[in-house]
Amino acid sequence: MLAVREHLDQFADAEIVVVTFADPARLAAQRAHLGVPFTYVSDVDRRLYALLGAERGSRRRVWSPGTLRMYARLMRSGRRLTRPTDDIYQLGADAVVDRDGRLRYLSLPPSPDTRPPVSELVAAVRT
Repeated sequence: MLAVREHLDQFADAEIVVVTFADPARLAAQRAHLGVPFTYVSDVDRRLYALLGAERGSRRRVWSPGTLRMYARLMRSGRRLTRPTDDIYQLGADAVVDRDGRLRYLSLPPSPDTRPPVSELVAAVRT
């Protein structure tokens, strides 16, 4: 999501929506904390997660060496980490849905640190 924010100009007029399972009352704070201009929607029951096939990860998948490196990199850059308040084992998905509601692109990362390159998302939006 933060990588997408860095390349917003490449997405032209695409509407970017972040779907989270967080309590709807916390969405504004979450959006402000990350500093992203995207629309936030809450899927508390995780219906969309299930529909897309986003799994819950094992401890090994969630705390992979890549994830630990990612957090170490964030801390070295001055980011202060906070205790998670949501389910850290729910893996995410990156999807592109066209204006007619058809799924055009889907990535189901095996761990939190392996998101698709922004270039793939941009290409999917442009096709």
